[in-house]
Amino acid sequence: MHKIDIDLVDMTMDVMKYVIDRLSNTKNKIGIPKKEEELKALVGETITKQGVGGEVAFKLWRKHLAKSNVPIDHPRHLAFVPASPTRAAVMFDLVTSASSIHGAYWMEGAGGIFCENEAMRWIVSLTGLPKGAFGVFTSGGTAANLSAIVTAREYWRT
Repeated sequence: MHKIDIDLVDMTMDVMKYVIDRLSNTKNKIGIPKKEEELKALVGETITKQGVGGEVAFKLWRKHLAKSNVPIDHPRHLAFVPASPTRAAVMFDLVTSASSIHGAYWMEGAGGIFCENEAMRWIVSLTGLPKGAFGVFTSGGTAANLSAIVTAREYWRT
């Protein structure tokens, strides 16, 4: 797992080529979602006792699975915003993934949490809220709504 060998180097090169092609291709086709049964028929059994290996897994991704997604940076994508669809954001996602940080606790993720806090300070500064106001990034609308309801309840109680 932690050893660098020729297979890891080859996979790294394949992944980087894929990312460069994906980000530099301005004519990316919009994916066509398939049913689970269709995808299973295309990729076959992927969870096996001996595994399929990185090369096979990545080949299945490129050949079948990537094409069944609707990229959020496609001009025809008009719903949900689970990530920033800019090329710079995608590249920095590679950096944070490769850095293997965990942002739940300062002990493990001080650098990442600092960046998130700086971004939140900037966003809060745009709202005109009083000094000391802050916020929190959530993983999606459900968590955001729940956070807002709890905050409103606590404010109402005081």
